Amino acid sequence: MVYRPRVRSAQPVLGTTVRRVVLHVGTPKSGTTYLQRVLEANRPVLAEHGVVVHGRERVDLVHAAMVVRDDPRLERLPARAATAWERLCGQVRESGARVDVVSYELFAGATAEQAARAIEDLQQAVGPDGVVEVVVTGRDLGRALGSAWQERLKFALTAPAEEWTPPGEDVVRSEWGWRTLDPSGVAERWSSGLDDARIHVVTVPRGGAPEELWRRFAAALGLDDVPVDPGLDRANQTLGPAAAEVLRRVNEQVGAPLDTNREQALWLRDLLAHEILAGLDPTPFGTSPHLLDLARGQFEIATARFEGRGYTWHGSLEELAPTAAQGLTPGATSVRDQLDVAVRAVYALLLRVRDLESARTSAAREAAAARSEEHTSELQSPMYLVCRLLLEK
Repeated sequence: MVYRPRVRSAQPVLGTTVRRVVLHVGTPKSGTTYLQRVLEANRPVLAEHGVVVHGRERVDLVHAAMVVRDDPRLERLPARAATAWERLCGQVRESGARVDVVSYELFAGATAEQAARAIEDLQQAVGPDGVVEVVVTGRDLGRALGSAWQERLKFALTAPAEEWTPPGEDVVRSEWGWRTLDPSGVAERWSSGLDDARIHVVTVPRGGAPEELWRRFAAALGLDDVPVDPGLDRANQTLGPAAAEVLRRVNEQVGAPLDTNREQALWLRDLLAHEILAGLDPTPFGTSPHLLDLARGQFEIATARFEGRGYTWHGSLEELAPTAAQGLTPGATSVRDQLDVAVRAVYALLLRVRDLESARTSAAREAAAARSEEHTSELQSPMYLVCRLLLEK
């Protein structure tokens, strides 16, 4: 028997004087990029209605989440990164907004103790009469797991989709395992400092209808009456199955200097995966039976964990139930298809190098021409002509 959670309406915001800060903590791969783009694109109209979206620079949100999660990688970053959460809380304190919104998906990995500290910090920022609420977005766990494998692939993962097992919830530092992907665990940890009713669970609609996702998210934020335009295309950086297999095989060759997260983000993810491979293989990416079985097992855990909790739902538990995406898995693609993608990728990279070299050459020519013009001007200056006349005497 599938547990059906109670559905509540978010408290109205417009027309009230109570300050609210809403922290959207993920989960990853649940429409977060689309929602953040809608917030960003509609900053002016939101501001007119007393809503401030914090984190204009995404890197500040990345660092803030690292601070909340006590991420040891902060030690290798500039000192300013360690103050990102403190600065964000200061911005909330100073904004004077009716609603402050903070959205970044990797807050999801926080422990219960870390979440409670963060909520206390935000409560202090909005004052004793203010309200802190948390939004957890989630999607079909089978689709989420396939997307997580692809994200790990962009950071040099070599395990095939037909064999990969995500890190468990007990792996605190994992950003692409069940700790961050299962909304029931995320909600449970973030509820440690809040009443259940202040935790909003927003599920991605079947079929991925973006405007319905925004409507649910806006209801969680209490922004139903704000005239936001949600009509943005959802960014799709999913790789086709043959393209994914090409990247996995490239990963088998990866070593220094591409052995750090920063280098892999720049060259494997941003360049090779997003800019080159994502446009070369339109074949639908299918869910492997292995990943689907894992997702079904996790859904049973999630169902039991949600039961009896008084979270505020926007959507339904059934929308988290795993289904298989129809298409090919990477291991089922032919060598011919993989070779076709690889050859076109090499050509696309060749054109990229050509463009960069042309730009470099053009810049060098412009610099040389500028130096020549400067030298000519110097030769024609009155001072140079006087010196020349004196020397000729």
